[in-house]
Order: sequence, then C-alpha cells, then structure tokens
Amino acid sequence: MKNIVNLILAFILLACMIFVVYLIISSFFSWFKEINPQLAIALITGSSTIIVATLTVVLGKYYERLKEIESHHRARKVEIYDEFLISVFKVFYEDDSNFDLVKFLQEWQRKIIMWASPSVIKAFIDWKIHLAKSPPNAKTFFLMEDLFKAMRKDIGLSNKNLDKGAFSHFIMKEADLFLALSKENPNITLAEISEVEKVLEYQKHT
Repeated sequence: MKNIVNLILAFILLACMIFVVYLIISSFFSWFKEINPQLAIALITGSSTIIVATLTVVLGKYYERLKEIESHHRARKVEIYDEFLISVFKVFYEDDSNFDLVKFLQEWQRKIIMWASPSVIKAFIDWKIHLAKSPPNAKTFFLMEDLFKAMRKDIGLSNKNLDKGAFSHFIMKEADLFLALSKENPNITLAEISEVEKVLEYQKHT
C-alpha cells in the first residue's frame, strides 16, 4: 500500500513538472514567433536538453530518497521483530527464571505502535487478548504464527507455501504430534501436549 501511495505521489509530481514545463514552452513559443527561425530551433533544442536532464536528476533523487527511507524503516522493523522472536525462543528453549515476558511485551508493544504495519498490530492484539483470556493452548500458538507471518509480510517476505502450523517445527519439540493433537482438539493446552510428550518419551524407553 505504501509503495502504491509513493508511486501516485511520484506521478503527481511528474504531472506538475510537465505542466510547468508546458507553460514555459508555450511562453517561449510565443516569443520565438518574433525571432529568427534558426535561432528559435537552436533555443528549443538546447532548452529541451536542459529540461530533460533536470527532470532526470530530480526524479532520480526523489526515488533515491524514497528507497533510503524504505530501507531505514525495514531495517528498524527487522530489529524490532527479531527482539520478539528472541523472547519467544527464550520462553520455549531456555529455563531463565529472570526473564520477564510481561515486562518485555509492555516495552515491545510501545515500539510497534510507531513502526509496525496495521496487520502486525492487529495480529499482536488478537494474540495478546487470547493469551490473557485462557492458558496457553493450540490456538495461542496459531495466533502467534499469524503474527510471525504478518511480520514477514511487513518486511517484504513471502508466506507462500507456509501452511498452518509450519512454524511449530521451529518451536515445538514434537511438531507433528502437536499438529495432530491440535487438529483433534483446537483448545488443547500446551501443558496437556507436554504431558502427552512425556508419556510417549517414557514409552520409548520401556
């Protein structure tokens, strides 16, 4: 959407510049009628070259500036989104009693107000509301996965061929088991899934 707006603004700017050039050329033609034809042709040729060169430089600088702004925004978004991913992996992989997820989210949501796209903010709100209403369950994970996908899309990455539950293979110890259990019971809690994993692990060693 942002690229479309930038493109429209660029066309408006170009149209305005063309209109100004038209007015200038019209005035020149009125003046050229009163001077020597050969001199008029030479002046028109020279003026056209200058105008085209000026337009090329101005538009080139404009697009260059847009690219710089987009690049800066993208880099900042990547940094902020990576902070969230680091916190998620800490929760699932590290036994860090000093890590305060609530405090982190309070600080992190302040950043996304200024930097995240509407789709990322909406996905985060949906995930946060569900997390506050019920213990972590399969739906909690899938809402978080929606947030992951919104982040990826916001920084220009494609989510094509990423089926529902694809990210469970990065987070869950037994991703296939999680997907099977969540399909049978969408409200199954992560604690219940963990208990099933322990039972299966025990059965393997007996």
